[in-house]
Amino acid sequence: MRSCIAGFSDVHSDFKDALRKAEQNLCKAAIFPKLHPVVAEFAGSSHAITEDQFYMLEVEDPWLQEIVKVVDELIVPLKSHLKEPIYDSVLAMSISEMSEYLEKLVMTCSFNQLGGLQFDKRLRSLLTYLSTITQWSIREKFTRLTQIALILSMERLSEVSEYCSSSMMGCLSEGEIRQCLRLRTDFRKEEIDKLTIDV
Repeated sequence: MRSCIAGFSDVHSDFKDALRKAEQNLCKAAIFPKLHPVVAEFAGSSHAITEDQFYMLEVEDPWLQEIVKVVDELIVPLKSHLKEPIYDSVLAMSISEMSEYLEKLVMTCSFNQLGGLQFDKRLRSLLTYLSTITQWSIREKFTRLTQIALILSMERLSEVSEYCSSSMMGCLSEGEIRQCLRLRTDFRKEEIDKLTIDV
C-alpha cells in the first residue's frame, strides 16, 4: 500500500513538471516572440523629453497602446481555451517576462526628469490595465520597476536619501540605485558618487 501511495506521489509530481514545461513552451513559442518586439520599442525612443512631448504622451501613448493590444489579442483569448489554473500560470509567466525584459531595456536608456515622470505614469497605467485581467495582485512582479521609476522621476538627488530612509527602496541595492541615478542626464556623476545611500 505504501509503495502504491509513493508511486501516485511520483506520478503527480511528474505530471506537474510536465504541465509546467508545457506552459513554458507555450509562452516561449507563441507569446514571448510577439510580446518582446512591442516592449522593445521602449528603448527606441528618447526619454529626455520636452514639456510638449510629455503632454502629448499623456493624451496618447502609442507604446502603451500597443502593449495593451498585444495582450488583449494574444493572451486574454486563451482564457476561453485553457483551464483557469493553466491560464493564470501562463498569464503570470507573461507578466513576469514583460517586467524583467522592460527592466533590462530601461537600464539602457537615458532620462531627464520629465522622461522619468512619463515612465512612472506609463508604469502605473500598465499596472492598472494588467490588474483588470488578473485575479491576483501583480504589483510584486513590478516592485523593482516601480522603485526604478521613482528614482528616475526625482526632482533632486537629495530625495534619494529621504526615500531610502523610509524603506521604500528595499528591492534595490546601493549599487543599483546609483546605476539608476546615472541614467538621469541632468544629475552629475560626481554628485551621485558623493551621495550617501543607506539601504
